[in-house]
Amino acid sequence: MDNNEAKISELLGQLMQEHGITVEKLAFTTNIPHRFVAALVNGDFKRLPAKPYVGGYLSKIAAALNVDPTVLLKAYKESTEIMRSGENDKLPVNRFAIQNINKNFIIVFLVVILVVGFLSWRMKDILGTPSLRVSLPETTLVSQEQVIKVSGQVSSGDQLTLNREIVYTDEAGVFEKDINLTPGLNTLEFDVKRFLGRETKVIRQIFYEEQLKPIVE
Repeated sequence: MDNNEAKISELLGQLMQEHGITVEKLAFTTNIPHRFVAALVNGDFKRLPAKPYVGGYLSKIAAALNVDPTVLLKAYKESTEIMRSGENDKLPVNRFAIQNINKNFIIVFLVVILVVGFLSWRMKDILGTPSLRVSLPETTLVSQEQVIKVSGQVSSGDQLTLNREIVYTDEAGVFEKDINLTPGLNTLEFDVKRFLGRETKVIRQIFYEEQLKPIVE
């Protein structure tokens, strides 16, 4: 190999092999930090200090390897120029090509679209006014039975209470409850609430006529 045409890393490797010198020994002999000697041998120029320091290191290495310093300096200069040329060689940008879009931006954008779509679809279920259907008439019901069954339906997911007591519904929102009446007028207050939404109240009244027991003579 012609020393004048070799890259600095190849040239140093060849010279060190000829003299039987390792990186550690060369660093010790020249009093150059091991990391800088290794960077020169490996061609890792980004780890090297400023050029004036590198020039001084190459002169010390040339003396240790018994070679003309200009040979190492020229090889180093050409090697760094090749590296810079390679970094600057870029293909022309195709202005018609689709530009790369940040993946994180795409993910965030899709999540926002999904959330907005979900909220739009469930807006009525979340923020709307709940519906309530009760089997009792709007007018006062007169009953001679002490226990009366009340049924009805609310939207699935809404919370129903009767006189402030929770009434449990099935998956379709249907409910049934036995009401124990007291003699006279009984007021039933149904209250259904929706998550983050409004509430609907329905009041029904039942008048319980207690049957008198017959007098046995």
